[in-house]
Formats: sequence, C-alpha cells, structure tokens
Amino acid sequence: MYQVSDLAGARRREFLDEAKQSLASLRDTDGSVLVMLAAQRMAALTEAAAVITQLFTVEGVLARTQTPTPVQLGGLAWLSEFDPDDRAEALDELRNAVVLTVTSEDPTPLRETLHAWVTTAAVMRDPLRRAVHTGGGNESDYVEVTEPQTSGDV
Repeated sequence: MYQVSDLAGARRREFLDEAKQSLASLRDTDGSVLVMLAAQRMAALTEAAAVITQLFTVEGVLARTQTPTPVQLGGLAWLSEFDPDDRAEALDELRNAVVLTVTSEDPTPLRETLHAWVTTAAVMRDPLRRAVHTGGGNESDYVEVTEPQTSGDV
C-alpha cells in the first residue's frame, strides 16, 4: 500500500509499474484507499460485470417463459430473434466470453462475441434473410461448379 507522499518521491515509478502489472493501492490522507489499474483491465471488468448482470436477468426471465419479449430481455433484447436452441447457444457463448474476458483482463473476447450475435440477430430480424438461413435446401438449390481456370488477364 502506497501513501500520497510516495507519489511525489522515488516510489512513484514503483507505484506506476505495480499498477501496470496488476493493481496498486494508495491510501489518501483522509484514510480512504484508491486503486489504480490499467484501463484495459478496468474495461474488461466493467464490461464483464454489465453482461453478467444482463445474463442473470435473461436467465430469470427464461426460467418463467420460453417466449420472452424484448422488454423482458432488457439489454440482451436481441435474443428474442432466436429460437430456444439458438438462444441457449448464444447465452453459453456469452458466459464463455465473460470468463475469457475476466481471466485475460481483455474485453476483446466479450466484444467480439456480442458483435457476432447482435449481427446474427439483425439478419434474423429480416423475414427473407431468416428464411434463407433457417429454411431447408433441396437438391435443385445446388449446382456443380468447375475448377477455376487461369485467364490471360493475370
């Protein structure tokens, strides 16, 4: 634990290095304790906490109904675009991304997972796109393709 006077002296560099590595605690003159840590770590913890809260809300709603409304799902309202199996898969991936985000102290896994699922939900919102992605294909939908040939343009 560092004191305010340490920041003015030779221990300032030690305090900053410790904050970069994990976290550094500073006791203010009024007795309160402040913590300094890298911004990326703070972003990871903040974003993970927000998603965990949303996950708890969604899991509570899904315990009561299989057809939740977007309002009931709150910050994860886009989950209403999915059937129960896809919704369960999205929630499982979000849980894994939260764990990766917290353990790696990097918000990227959570951001990427959220972006992928939100994008997929946007596609599923369009009835034509939904039909293309969820509809069954038949043999006439597929054609044989020949191997590409080089042309004189290359």
